[in-house]
Amino acid sequence: MTTRLMAGCAQKRKAAARIAIAAAGLMIASVSLSAAALEPTLDRAAWGSNHVGRLLPEFISGDECLFCHRVSIGPAWTKNRHQSTVRLVEFDPSARQGLKSSKLPESLIKEVEFALGRTNQWRWLKRSEAYGHLDLLSARTDPAGSAAKPPSEHVAPHWDTRAFAARCAGCHATGVDSRTGAFAATSIDCFACHGDASLEHTKDTSGILLARKRNDPARVVASICGSCHIRSGRSRSTGRPFPNNFVPGDNLFQDFAVNFSNAAIGKLNPIDRHVLLNVRDMVEHGRQEVTCLSCHSVHRSSTAGHQRQPRGEICWTCHDRERETLLPNGSKTLGTVCDE
Repeated sequence: MTTRLMAGCAQKRKAAARIAIAAAGLMIASVSLSAAALEPTLDRAAWGSNHVGRLLPEFISGDECLFCHRVSIGPAWTKNRHQSTVRLVEFDPSARQGLKSSKLPESLIKEVEFALGRTNQWRWLKRSEAYGHLDLLSARTDPAGSAAKPPSEHVAPHWDTRAFAARCAGCHATGVDSRTGAFAATSIDCFACHGDASLEHTKDTSGILLARKRNDPARVVASICGSCHIRSGRSRSTGRPFPNNFVPGDNLFQDFAVNFSNAAIGKLNPIDRHVLLNVRDMVEHGRQEVTCLSCHSVHRSSTAGHQRQPRGEICWTCHDRERETLLPNGSKTLGTVCDE
């Protein structure tokens, strides 16, 4: 009997210890959650300046940049998606085949000059009568089925002279004038990320944005990458879904309104959600450890860096938490801005 009582007491003591440990764990967790909840939120618009209502600077074109960077950047840049967001159909075999099998009227097919998009849809463009503009075909093509999809079954495919300037140019062209929608170059040129480069940077590379020597603050990186990759924002001054005359080095968030609430972020697709979570960490919580460039090598079009990052909540927007495999449709970049 005595032995049984002692055993029972030991079990009770062990149970009590387990409860105490669990309670301590809950206390630590609650303290941690409270600390996260009380983490100071920075004013994302309190630093820097912007080019709203001002003329864009004259900038060095990518062709001029490649004169010096032709060996280190040139070979990979020709295959980089940033520089081919808008590309000539004649140089893209897959786009040519997609256009050929798109079931669009032959008269429209003959007019198409450029392709926009790759994975989820193709959009077709041609030069507009207005200088620095492109006309966008209302019908879009599914790369998988190569079927033309008009915006409405009651509307025949037609050329839209305003859609590209109003909705697409800010992220698919360089040097966009928000007043007119005109642009300086199709696709993303060096200026879009590195800004108005002084020729002095040839002697000291710290003189150009995003150079390794500079170690630019995370908020600057967030503004540059976010100017195109935040697809749920809107310019306060123009109402358009892209920034008003953004120049790298500007504070994107002085004019570009973005809803960083958990409720708003939770409604986004995985790709857009992980972008906003990371940007929020940088611009509202001042975190410097992980920026877009920690995971993405832009020139080499590589995301290998993200595999070396510590696992965190942002990972589970696209990956299964237990198996760390990509979730179904985790890479689908659906969004209303792009009519997807």
